[in-house]
Amino acid sequence: MIWPVARYLAYLPVNLAFVLAAYLLSPLLAALSLMTGPRLPGALQWFSTLDANLDGGVSQRVNGYRAGLSGWRLWWQRTCWICRNPAHGWQSELLGMPAAGSTLIKGVLSYDPNQQLYLMETAKGVRFFCWKRDQPLFGGIYLKLWFGWVNKSYDGRNHHYAFQIGPKRA
Repeated sequence: MIWPVARYLAYLPVNLAFVLAAYLLSPLLAALSLMTGPRLPGALQWFSTLDANLDGGVSQRVNGYRAGLSGWRLWWQRTCWICRNPAHGWQSELLGMPAAGSTLIKGVLSYDPNQQLYLMETAKGVRFFCWKRDQPLFGGIYLKLWFGWVNKSYDGRNHHYAFQIGPKRA
């Protein structure tokens, strides 16, 4: 388990740089999308998510996202979507682990249903992990903690790199 953790830590500065870039570029990328459509051109889409376009909040019925917007409201909604899913494309395509042929070596669902640990292996024998914890705080709010590579391949090609720490409402 040392090598997957070492790889994860080595990727962390790169991941943080891409996430910061996504936050900083989100207003410009959203403005560009008003001219090019809801899917950013080429690798620019990597600053958002690969499994949905910039209007993904509408199709996924995310609270607060509305269909039929235009102008400043659409720009703001797309800016928020990029910030909600910063750099997921980079986390999948550059830092991710290939899903094809990957197998689950061990899945540990603890007595605490809010905690999960997965150890997986690519078809080439490279091991990787995913640790998830939803730490209850107060008033229906919990702290979402995800580290490693997500055990589910959202784009169907890669398990994307995950470094998520954030409050969520239950």
